[in-house]
Amino acid sequence: MSLSSKMLKQSATEPYRAGVIGLGQIGNLFDEDPRRKEVWTHTGAYLALPNVTLTAGADSDEDRRRRFQYRGVTASAYADYQSMLQAERLDIVSICTPTALHHEMVLAAVRAGVQAIFCEKPLAATSEQAAEMVEACQAAGVLLAVNHTRRWESIYVRAKQCVLDGEIGRIEAIVGYYPGKVFTMGTHLFDLMRFFGGDVQWVCGQSPDPRPASDEERGLSGLVQFRSGATGCIVSGRDRANHVFELDIFGSAGRLRVSGDGAAMELCRFEESPRYSGYRELVPNDVSGRFVRDGQPEASRLVIAMRDVIDCLGSGKQPACSGQDGLAAVEIACALCESVKQGNVRVDLPLEEFLVSSSEFQVAGKRLLKT
Repeated sequence: MSLSSKMLKQSATEPYRAGVIGLGQIGNLFDEDPRRKEVWTHTGAYLALPNVTLTAGADSDEDRRRRFQYRGVTASAYADYQSMLQAERLDIVSICTPTALHHEMVLAAVRAGVQAIFCEKPLAATSEQAAEMVEACQAAGVLLAVNHTRRWESIYVRAKQCVLDGEIGRIEAIVGYYPGKVFTMGTHLFDLMRFFGGDVQWVCGQSPDPRPASDEERGLSGLVQFRSGATGCIVSGRDRANHVFELDIFGSAGRLRVSGDGAAMELCRFEESPRYSGYRELVPNDVSGRFVRDGQPEASRLVIAMRDVIDCLGSGKQPACSGQDGLAAVEIACALCESVKQGNVRVDLPLEEFLVSSSEFQVAGKRLLKT
């Protein structure tokens, strides 16, 4: 059944019925943190939308199910997600489990006949699994969105508009910094680099950590070549506790930098140098200037993301971060892993012969299952 056919069955006044698989941190528990001043969970986002009814949640952990219902959610809680999918008529399902489980759960949700799936990042543990998930959703007419939430955050949306408006001219280079873990955090950065720079032609990976990987995925750095002709550099931190997530976009007419994990944006333009004849230098732009959060909580990016997914169900459009976008981010991560494995060689995208399974990440996924 196509997505448009499913949409015809949805009454204009009937709210969408939603379910959450995985009631851990991003599924439900982050909202219990008093330092988080906005909605940080799928449960909270569904509860914030008037045209959605949170119908059910599933988690094998009894305490998590109890805490899910303690929030005043008048929803059923299941110990097994398969039972939830069979018992409930759900329109949209969030998948908030360890990445090693995403593949089987997305396919199960497709078989259950849902209209949309909002999957946590990274989309899958391997590029092969991610491709199969995207193909299955497309074949069944199921909308697939991936929670690379920075695509919905106002500062990055504003930065993208600056680029589209020609504020920095033609993009020539992008440098991205992330705090380690090539799948868990790296895919956020890779997705953003594609958001601004477009599709990637090839990568060449390098591991800044001389220690061998054990039970955790490593943080990988590397070079990036965009199909647009722009170049890129990925820089990974060695200490995950040192949270540095930044994007530096260099253009033919200026430079745009988003720092502090979305806390501030600085726009500079090239102007005639007061020091050197015949040269131009970067000068902060007086119009756009420096955009800094004023400390007041803005609308939650996860609520904005969820609203976008729901709106796409009603319009037939694609969300800001689609399944294809999620697949592309996973492919970059897998390509970096393969490049390092092969001795820092160039790996072309999209992946074909290098449809690899990251053993490092699968080990990490098994470890996360215990948390």
